[in-house]
Amino acid sequence: MAKKTLGVNPWTHIWIKPRETISNITKFDPKYRFVILSFLYGLPMLLHMAQNLSTGETFTTVGIVIAALVLATFVGMLGLTIASGLTYWTGKWIGGKASYYPVRAAVSWSNVPNIVAIIIWAILIYNFKDKLFLGEFDEMKFAGEEQMLLTGALFVQSVIAIWSFIILVKGLGEVQGFSAWKGVLNVLIPFFMIGILIWAVTWLFWVGNGMLGA
Repeated sequence: MAKKTLGVNPWTHIWIKPRETISNITKFDPKYRFVILSFLYGLPMLLHMAQNLSTGETFTTVGIVIAALVLATFVGMLGLTIASGLTYWTGKWIGGKASYYPVRAAVSWSNVPNIVAIIIWAILIYNFKDKLFLGEFDEMKFAGEEQMLLTGALFVQSVIAIWSFIILVKGLGEVQGFSAWKGVLNVLIPFFMIGILIWAVTWLFWVGNGMLGA
């Protein structure tokens, strides 16, 4: 019996032909490279969280990076599992045909552009070092090469985010049997559900505080 092969290099093919790539992956093995993709998802997210939480005021940059590298795969697995579960569940509402693992494959492989995002983070960490994870970093004034670097990084990260979204929509469309527009809906429904949940929890928190303070 001939050994089943993937047929394409998914790391390069996903950028330009996401539907075809996801189709090949799900036919070959929908769990293919999930651990690596979890790392690609988790690392930029943890670094972004570390920056938002101003962890540089408590920990060194080396410590922050090491912690992010160690935790990235586990956090990524958790995040992708939850995101894929919500996408699979809500996709059923609008006629999605895929089982869970093909949906997870589409969600996971949309993070391949994070390879570029990680490179951008590495460049920023090398150039700004401990300043990058300080709370006042966004308020610091930069000029010349540093300002050009920050502007370029922001631009590239924006492009990467858009490209990841396109890959996600196309991939979901392929596995779910959707058009691209219905794929967008499959992405937006969980997004709004999470937003509503966060709003409700925040509202309950403020109401609860108001009642306790009365």
